[in-house]
Amino acid sequence: MRRPALLLVSAALVAVAIVVPAAAAPAQVAPTVSPAVVLPGPTTGNHFVTNLHGEVQAPRSVGFTIFDTGASVEQIAALPQGIRALVWLGQKCPTPADAAFRATVQRLATNPKVFGYYLSDEPHVADCPGGATALASRASFVRAASAGTQVSFIVLSRVEDYVAFRPTVSRVSLVGLDPYPCSVAHPTCAPSLIDEKVNAAVASFARSRIVPVYQAFGQSATASPYYNLPTTAQMSTMLARWTALVPSPAMDYTYGWGHQGSSNPTLIDSAALQGVLRSYFAS
Repeated sequence: MRRPALLLVSAALVAVAIVVPAAAAPAQVAPTVSPAVVLPGPTTGNHFVTNLHGEVQAPRSVGFTIFDTGASVEQIAALPQGIRALVWLGQKCPTPADAAFRATVQRLATNPKVFGYYLSDEPHVADCPGGATALASRASFVRAASAGTQVSFIVLSRVEDYVAFRPTVSRVSLVGLDPYPCSVAHPTCAPSLIDEKVNAAVASFARSRIVPVYQAFGQSATASPYYNLPTTAQMSTMLARWTALVPSPAMDYTYGWGHQGSSNPTLIDSAALQGVLRSYFAS
């Protein structure tokens, strides 16, 4: 559900080399997690957030280290120390790398503040039958231009897209999964949706490629309310489930900080949810 952020949004990460082990067997997790559970600390320091709309210090204070940005060199240079950019070069239906894409990546390929590139948000193979091949040309160019120091990233929302866009075909470094367990259909949230998507994904690609996407938005203030902003207990349960299923991600992704037409309220509206994430990231 991410959309291009036109104003400063956050990105910080250390460059990582992605190693793809054989897919592990699906992790077994208890059906419920007590809200009072003491969460284990994340094993990554790469915490990505989108839709910052000019906010810098507040997301940084929560512990986010990768900010969503455009491709402006000046915008990236203005990021605080320790924050890196995941540059939005995304398309809903990916097209092959063209001269403009290659020029942008070449301009940023040696920039130490660029972690990588967000290449597509929720593409669907039914709508984009050539999307995976097109992504492969983009992701391969990123890998070559940066000598493997920058990542390529997409988010998939439907299980039926996992096979078509698996990294061995799309060549992307990392794949975000966004179950979004809290909704009108699941008013108390359904962490089992996380299990379903992770278990489906590891049937097609390695667990090390998965980026957990944490739901930090609702839609009660939008024209089409369906998703609910999690409570602090529900957020804790989701974090525990993600940690059990994907214990060593290269990055995690929180959607999202500020409002969009399709997401309101969001993390900016809840100091309590910010506190849960701050404690989790700090641990």
